[in-house]
Amino acid sequence: MLTPLDDYLVHQTPYPVNQVYTSDRNFYDRYFYGAYTTDGSAYLMIAFGAYPNVGVMDAFATAVIDGKTQYIVRGSRTLGYDRMDTQVGPIRIEIEEPLRRARLQCEANDSGLAFDMQFESIIAPFEEPHFLRTAGNRTVMDYTRMTQHGRWSGTFTAGGRTYEVDPATWWGVRDHSWGIRPVGGGDGPVAPPPNAGPAGFYWVWSPVQFDDRCFMYTVSEEPDGQRWHSAAEFRYSEKAGNPPEPLLVAEHDFKLQPGTRLWQSGSMIVVRADGTRAKLTMTPKARLYMAGGGYSYLGGWRHGQYHGPLVVETETWDLTDPETVKKAGVHTQTICDYTVEGIDGIGTGHGIFEFLLLGAYLPYGLKTWADVAPASS
Repeated sequence: MLTPLDDYLVHQTPYPVNQVYTSDRNFYDRYFYGAYTTDGSAYLMIAFGAYPNVGVMDAFATAVIDGKTQYIVRGSRTLGYDRMDTQVGPIRIEIEEPLRRARLQCEANDSGLAFDMQFESIIAPFEEPHFLRTAGNRTVMDYTRMTQHGRWSGTFTAGGRTYEVDPATWWGVRDHSWGIRPVGGGDGPVAPPPNAGPAGFYWVWSPVQFDDRCFMYTVSEEPDGQRWHSAAEFRYSEKAGNPPEPLLVAEHDFKLQPGTRLWQSGSMIVVRADGTRAKLTMTPKARLYMAGGGYSYLGGWRHGQYHGPLVVETETWDLTDPETVKKAGVHTQTICDYTVEGIDGIGTGHGIFEFLLLGAYLPYGLKTWADVAPASS
């Protein structure tokens, strides 16, 4: 089936664009955007994804205000044949200038969350190292992601309050990833890989902005603490004209909230090309729970899953309620201030610290899926 996108010089296979190279149900193509105030009082996260082999296109927007309330609107529809139709329910994304500028909108809905905002990049995108992960002879991840820092303008409404979004105080990031990774309803039962050890997934992703540069950091580790994917880099604005500075991921010291698997605080050390070490320490300001957008590992709404021809849901979560927080799960993004030791004059940065720990992770003493960090003494 031909679509308007077939009239562009973008083909990667001998087939029309809407037919992807693999029949793996987990193939996806997805945008993510994050917009936050530098004081951490408001954080808005938006995502929009296509799942050609599931026949689904979905989107969500979720915002945390003053660290106390999370507003959520989610939509899912049948994909159809035109993947350039980037609207699901009230949420719409328009790429106005590739790799530079996009407009994101959310019409008024029952969540009280609405916006008309423009993202504009301040640096070229960072292509993270390719993700390739197998379980025995089965490929479970094979995808590319690019991450790009930027600033926001427009208007944003949540909790009955409308914000004038000014790029001086509304910073953020976008990413675009595509390929194969576990999504939606998941695969049916499969045999464990031969000689498999304890199962687990440890993930950190942290894009940060400082006044004169941007920082990108990501780490994925095995249950025994061995890294299978990592990258870090400083990037400078196009006006500065400085080349990117690759960094070596050296160490991290992350603390979990006692009695949970939630990230609480920590620091990370990177090594520069001249061998000097820099330590970045995070001060958390507001936490957002990813389950609100469909990153749900224990049931409920999940992205990449068929919910119906067109379904829209809204929720409001009271993050001061311990029971709500317990149901929200352990996959979080936290808006933080970042301070740096080992580099003079860099100042204080602001950014996102995303953390997910499922299953076993022996460096923290977690051996089963049910284990949590020890309660404080």
